[in-house]
Amino acid sequence: MGKKVSVLVVDDSHICRQLICEALGRDPDLEVVGTCANGKEALEAARELRPQVITMDVEMPVMDGLTAVEHIMAEVPTPILMLTADPRQQAPELTCRALELGALALQIKPAIDAGTEAWNLSREVKLLSSVRVIRHIHNSKQRRPPLPGTGGAAVTPAQPVGMPYGVLAVASSTGGPQVLFRMLSELPADFPTPIVIVQHINAAFSESLAGWLANSSKLKVRLATDGEQLLPGNVLIAPPGQHMSIPFRGRVALRPGVERDGHMPSGTVLLESAAKAYGRRTLGLILTGMGEDGADGMLAIKQAGGLTLAQNEESCVVFGMPGASVARKAVDHLVHGDDIAGALVRLARGEMLTAGR
Repeated sequence: MGKKVSVLVVDDSHICRQLICEALGRDPDLEVVGTCANGKEALEAARELRPQVITMDVEMPVMDGLTAVEHIMAEVPTPILMLTADPRQQAPELTCRALELGALALQIKPAIDAGTEAWNLSREVKLLSSVRVIRHIHNSKQRRPPLPGTGGAAVTPAQPVGMPYGVLAVASSTGGPQVLFRMLSELPADFPTPIVIVQHINAAFSESLAGWLANSSKLKVRLATDGEQLLPGNVLIAPPGQHMSIPFRGRVALRPGVERDGHMPSGTVLLESAAKAYGRRTLGLILTGMGEDGADGMLAIKQAGGLTLAQNEESCVVFGMPGASVARKAVDHLVHGDDIAGALVRLARGEMLTAGR
């Protein structure tokens, strides 16, 4: 990799700090440039050392990890990997709040006696080091106003006016939970199109993610079960370790299998099945994320006559997945992350979006 990736390790436990440092130290591409015992020290070290990645504990004295993330992402935006206890022992909001504040990924801490081999952090840290993070200003009354469209000339939607789409299929990865949170919190309770989502996230946090999103939304949000109906006002999230697909209109199926585009569940598997089941009544959406998952699925939707939207580069944490879809000429509209809910409402009502690239 050339120059080593600099890492700041933050944890109030001396033993945990030592284990993390030892685990990262085994990788020749990584260098721990500092350690901190609380969030206040982490903020000061982030300002001084400018590390490429920070590993951050959640519960700490003086300043907890969530507060530290909020300050760091507002002052010195840095890719942050949150390390926490089992989320099933915590309220969903506790860990997922970190994603809202700007942390990029979540991992569960192994048991102290598990040894350094259990602290598999190197791959995640190296992936996060390549992410271009954006500044997060919270508790501000200023929000980006919704735009009437994505700019450019008017384009007729793929559906006849007034005819709702049969399904909205979404693929999302790094940085996606924050976009989903805003999108689902802004969609009305009478949104007429069932929503199915593949979000890449550590398997242990899938239930917490679903609970966090459900608490913010007027829609019914939950992890999908095999054979579940697709109904208006419902949002189904693919559970970990299984592919979610739509074998025929109105139902989802969950099946184990092999990874597609490096993931299971895979966005491409979901989007391709949606295109096959719903054809021109399919609405596809791809959000921020590393890699190319979902790009082939977006192309399948476009080729079936459906409509495809992608988050624009300006608002993405990582433009990988949307960028790959654009490269395949599979995207009809690029939309700012703040404007996605408004665009979806207009489409569901049969209104026109404006074309833009």
